Amino acid sequence: MSTSPASARPGTAAAAARRPRRAIIALAVAGALTGGGLIAAAPHASAAPVSAAAVKTATSKPTPYAKMTVSKRTVVTNDRSTRPKFTIVAKHAGKPISARAKLIINGKTITTRTMHGGKISFQPYKKRYKVGTNKVRLVVLPKSSALAAKSSRTVAVKGVNKETRSQKIVRVAKAQVGDRYVYGASGPNSFDCSGLTKYVYKKATGKTLPRSSSAQKSHGKAVSRKNARPGDLIWTPGHVAIYIGNGKQVEAARPGVGVVKRHIWQDNPRFIRI
Repeated sequence: MSTSPASARPGTAAAAARRPRRAIIALAVAGALTGGGLIAAAPHASAAPVSAAAVKTATSKPTPYAKMTVSKRTVVTNDRSTRPKFTIVAKHAGKPISARAKLIINGKTITTRTMHGGKISFQPYKKRYKVGTNKVRLVVLPKSSALAAKSSRTVAVKGVNKETRSQKIVRVAKAQVGDRYVYGASGPNSFDCSGLTKYVYKKATGKTLPRSSSAQKSHGKAVSRKNARPGDLIWTPGHVAIYIGNGKQVEAARPGVGVVKRHIWQDNPRFIRI
């Protein structure tokens, strides 16, 4: 006896059609039993991928508000004038936070201190700065794990050297090198020896020296050659010059030579500090 194909069996096609509907109904019932959290989907459907930005937003922590102020943007590195003061205030939701603050200058950590009432000030010593641009950074390190690990502010401070009295005297003296020697002349373009020293001191320091070399010798205090410093006078009978350091001087030498810079040539000169 021959067997009829499945498609020919009564009710087989209808049963096959009913199976998908039963599956959908079962999913709906399960969803109802679990509070609607289950959603029917077509077979082989995949969940939509979660973006990296969404994950970062969900896991990131709030960054506290930080405000930095600085008393001045220039520091004289070789002077005792007031040092710049850096102040930082840190808050979250309008309230001061508990934190520590770190001071960094030119990439080097100087100190880390506890903030009080969400505020702290730093006034580093001048030796911490260099001549030129200095990058000063204050970093806030919150103690609460609910806040971002840190927040920072950076400001640029210019470091400069203040010209000392000695440096001014030497600079003005060197500027006259090449001028003519004229007996009795006191500048600005020609000099004799005491005329040059009188001119240089007046322009560099505002102090008026006597006109003759012998009077200038008595106007200051004698110092040893070992203790001589740039800007001192170098005196010998009938001649005076300006010491510029490293065994050298600037002098109005004689006619035909003019004002020159050269090594000290005098025997047993006296050094006079004005």
